[in-house]
Amino acid sequence: MAALFTVAWIGVISRPRLLLLAVSEQPNIPVEFRILSLSLPDFAVLILLALSAVRLVLDAAFRDRLVHISIAIVGRLGGAWWLLLALWMTIGILWAGNQAVLRFSTLHYVILLVMAMMTATMTAESGLRWLLRSLIAGAVVQALIAFLQVAHNGPLGWWSLGEIERFDYDPLSYYRAPGLSMHPNYLGGYLMIALFAAVLLAYDRYQRGFRPVIPTVAGGLVLGGIVATLSRSAMLSTAAGLLPLIIALVRTVGPRVRRVFLLLLIVMMVVAFLWGFVVLRGDFGNLAYRFFLPREFFFDYSWRVIEQQPILGTGAGNLMLRIGQNEGVSDLPLLPVHNVYLYIWAELGLVGLTLFVVACWRTLRGLLAAQAVGIIWGCCWIAMLVVMLFDNYLWAVHPFRVLMFWVIGVGWGWCVSAQAESKPES
Repeated sequence: MAALFTVAWIGVISRPRLLLLAVSEQPNIPVEFRILSLSLPDFAVLILLALSAVRLVLDAAFRDRLVHISIAIVGRLGGAWWLLLALWMTIGILWAGNQAVLRFSTLHYVILLVMAMMTATMTAESGLRWLLRSLIAGAVVQALIAFLQVAHNGPLGWWSLGEIERFDYDPLSYYRAPGLSMHPNYLGGYLMIALFAAVLLAYDRYQRGFRPVIPTVAGGLVLGGIVATLSRSAMLSTAAGLLPLIIALVRTVGPRVRRVFLLLLIVMMVVAFLWGFVVLRGDFGNLAYRFFLPREFFFDYSWRVIEQQPILGTGAGNLMLRIGQNEGVSDLPLLPVHNVYLYIWAELGLVGLTLFVVACWRTLRGLLAAQAVGIIWGCCWIAMLVVMLFDNYLWAVHPFRVLMFWVIGVGWGWCVSAQAESKPES
């Protein structure tokens, strides 16, 4: 379980990385797409799988539980579609431009799929609470670092911990806090997931007759961290995920609780807006610059690749290498499309995109059918699906792909537990 906690703790930290192989020297391609490497979350996953393998040998009950849960995941919770996606990625070796990159990307995906099933087994065995607490604790630390970065109006100089320097294109009049991640949007997505974890823990404590003070305070800090990133995609996706929860709560609770909840919600929205204005240094010009200018999605480069191979794709991990071949070396930096669905279409073709969308839908349907806790975590998954419309990091950046499958594994574990409890005794 300690390794599983570590995945949640360090899932946001994108570097340092262990270089395994350089696959391109084209300078206008971002370095993370020119190398094969292992990040800190990858090491935590490998340790988790190694310890789980030992336990599988020594613990027959754990082995039986893993088999039972894996069968349930494959049969009812979308696992079969995730496995088919792995198979399709493997077949891509027949047409991929760089087979080493494809093998690495596919192996990484398969390892994370196994990790998700291990996570589901441990969640069903030990419950959600400690896993969610580990995620929230890591998020609170990142949020506090973000607050310090905002106060400093720049990086704190913690380079050895993974902090990045200010981007050349960033304005100097305010600072979008990245925490210890490689980009403010990445931190915003991580904190968004942690916010739903805090909501879930608050609900759990309320249901058990306790005041949810600690989860509420932690959630407030995490929400403040999201605002400190000034990530439009994270804010919009958080709202998209929270909206169904708010509607469901307003409809189901009594009048007194409804009034208190709505008042608290209004206060939090006002505080979040005021804090955002502080982050923007109280300047309406900064507000307009950050939130009302059009955003670049880097659509054209990836669309050319899609047009070249719309059905099969370029092969897992090969998108940026193909873009580099198409566009050549220049002073203009090349980036992949900031949309997971188009990114997957470019790499895995229309077949891979279809498998991915169906797998996501089946996972969501399973979560929403699993009582209140499943619905809350399902709304977290909705928020992640929305953020995939505006960013690619949950798939393209391996530390965040680790986090995505951690979320899936936790949800699978709860769904299997809820289904087992709902079955009548024979």
